[in-house]
Formats: sequence, C-alpha cells, structure tokens
Amino acid sequence: MPNAINYAQRYQTQLDQVIKQTTLTNDLETQGVNWMGAKTFHVPHLSVSGYKQHTRNGGYNRGTVDVTHEPYTLSFDRDVEFFVDQMDVDESNQAASAANVTRIFLTENAGPEIDAYRFSKLAQKAQELEQAKDENVTDGTPKDVFDRLKSDIRKVRKFGTANLKAYVSTDVMDAIEKYKEGKGTFSLQNQDTTIETRVTTIDGVTLIEVFDVDRFHTAYDFTDGYIPANDAQELNWIIVYKGAIVAKAKLNSVYLFQPGQHTEGDGYLYQNRMYHDLFVLEHQAKGLVVSNKAPSSGSGGEEQ
Repeated sequence: MPNAINYAQRYQTQLDQVIKQTTLTNDLETQGVNWMGAKTFHVPHLSVSGYKQHTRNGGYNRGTVDVTHEPYTLSFDRDVEFFVDQMDVDESNQAASAANVTRIFLTENAGPEIDAYRFSKLAQKAQELEQAKDENVTDGTPKDVFDRLKSDIRKVRKFGTANLKAYVSTDVMDAIEKYKEGKGTFSLQNQDTTIETRVTTIDGVTLIEVFDVDRFHTAYDFTDGYIPANDAQELNWIIVYKGAIVAKAKLNSVYLFQPGQHTEGDGYLYQNRMYHDLFVLEHQAKGLVVSNKAPSSGSGGEEQ
C-alpha cells in the first residue's frame, strides 16, 4: 500500500493557519512545551521562608526551602474520519473534495471545539476556586457593566496587564462600546481573521469578543462534537493571566488516503486526531476570574 500523504507534515503552515484563524484562544497557547515521551508533566514550585529578627550575638536564623511538584495529565484525545466516494466528489463539482472537507472541518468543528473546551475548563476551575460569580451584569446600565468588568480586572492586575487576556460576550462588548462612545479614549477593531471579532483594551488589558455563544459556556457534552451541557451557563467574561495556564496540543495529525491507498472502499479517506489539554497551575490560580450569566428565573427561562 502506498504511503499516505500526511497533510499535517507536508502542509503544516496552511493547516495551522486555519486553526489560528478560527480559534480565539490561540493567544493562550504555551510556547516551549514538549509532551513527547509522556502524558503527565510535573511543574516544580519553590517556596522559601521569610526573615526572622536578627540578634547581635552572632550567626543567622536558618530558613527553610521547600520544593514540590504538581502533576498534570493529558486527557482530551479526539479523532474523526470521513469517507467520501470519488463519484460523490465528481458529481458534487468538487464540493466534497479533500481540501473542502479539511477546511470545513477545521473552521466549523475543530477550532470552535478547542475554544469550547478551554473556556469551559477555565470556568470550572474558577468555580472550584470560588473565583467565579453568577450575575446578570448586562441587566444594568452600560456603566454598570464597565464598572463590574474593571472591578474583576483589578483582582488580577498584579500579574501585569500585558499578561492578561479578557474574553467577553457580545452583550458585554456592546455595553462597553455604548459606555465609551464619544469619550475619545476607546477604539474597537476587528481582528484580521476569518472569524471577525471586536478587540479593544481597558486599562491595558486586551478584551476579545466571543460572539459565538455556542463556544462560551461553563460546561459541555463532548460525546459527538460539542454542545452545551444541560446545566451549563453562558459566560459573561473570563479574565486570565497567561502565565497561570499551560495549553498545548501533544498531537495534531491529519491524513488523506486517496482511492487505492486504503481498503475501505473506492473513495477518499480523511482522518484527523487532536490530543490536547489545558491546565491551570495550582500556584498561579489566583490569575483567573470568571463571570457567569446567572440562570434565568422561572421554569424554562428565555431563549437567548
């Protein structure tokens, strides 16, 4: 059997670019992480004791040095394959071509799911640490929204505003835009991506609009693709210190077998596997603040 064409290796730039254009959390990617050879990595934490009162009888007070290692284990391993009969490609005027299958899958499934997984994992960690709050922030005035967001930014400003990212819902971004209209100190721009989204800054912190609400919830069912879990809440915002997380793929493989290169039928076989995860570092977890949209009152709530 002839060798398969590994698009992930041969066309790495094109495929990575598609992922970057559709994944809003790309800026959270951790550089310099090498998963090879293991599925668990350990992050060392060094703590030392402080000063004690000096005496003038000679000698120094002996301090302590403690090194601990927190383990983090990869667990999110995803894959899919598609078979397209070569006559389906021909009779659809190439609509079902390998290039189109790749592009549509990455833009409509892979990229958004990466965001959904990362946002939900951050939201769940914030809830666990009691750093998440349920609130209907957009029920108030635009100034109320702006003040609440600034209040949460202040909680993590010690990590340096240039190191923070804030992901906000469309309703929140709309309120901020209305509040700042005419003040002359605020501008909105569209990112140069295939998914256009508004980006701005507050107090030096970059705000990125997540207009695709389907990927901005607290929990998901990943049985078949990704859908918000039954008990999921929409998110108002996530503010995160980039140094508080490790987010990286260990494996991203994409294969295309042409007719005759496999034994599954007379057509094209497309395979994609993504093995990745996101972790909030235990000793940096204070660099995460989340605001959840409070559940609707009443039996069923209103559709958004």
